[in-house]
Amino acid sequence: MNVAQIIAQMRRKAKVNTTQYSDADALIDLNTGKDEFWSIINSTTDESFNWERWTSDTASGQGEYSIPHVAYNEAGAKVMSEVEVVYDSSTFDGTGSLQYVKAKRVSPSSLANSWEWYEENQPTSSPLFFVGDNSVFIAPIPQGDQAGTGRIRMTGVRKIADYTLSTSEADIKLPIDQQQALVYMLIVSALEHKGVDSNEINNAENRWLRKRREAIATLESRTS
Repeated sequence: MNVAQIIAQMRRKAKVNTTQYSDADALIDLNTGKDEFWSIINSTTDESFNWERWTSDTASGQGEYSIPHVAYNEAGAKVMSEVEVVYDSSTFDGTGSLQYVKAKRVSPSSLANSWEWYEENQPTSSPLFFVGDNSVFIAPIPQGDQAGTGRIRMTGVRKIADYTLSTSEADIKLPIDQQQALVYMLIVSALEHKGVDSNEINNAENRWLRKRREAIATLESRTS
């Protein structure tokens, strides 16, 4: 389903029209709900869905790098899981790809020395990183020709960019089997806008929670 089909199916099931529940209101609620649903998927399943890799250039004397921007209309990092760094231009013979070294995630407060010590003394063969606010901090800090294009690579789970009426099925980004749950999520909001009896809203909410549990269970049991 694409977004337009999700909204159309919701209207048929909830028996609401565009006057009772406009496209604009439906999109606001759909985007709020899919962010909540996406967070639940990533916090309750072992597998990371919709992961992505981003590369950034390193600069001489710089140890702080921005995490890919998260905006309402673009995909950015939601969860940062891995950082890799390369301090020279070594590449693999077959592919020509840079030979990144996986950095170890640490908590600066648990280290024996101050973070500044590691920025200066940590071997380039075993880099460290931590995440703070919207930045990744790496040690050691690249110096001189150790810096270069694409020499830091970050792997994480993407935030899903906000939907519009023209969003395609592929750009919904949720696994296809789980997109049906969005219909039931939206029905709850539609009935609230329609002003129906609270019992009907409660029943719709219970259906949505059941569909959500079924969707999560399907993802947790996925084998391929």
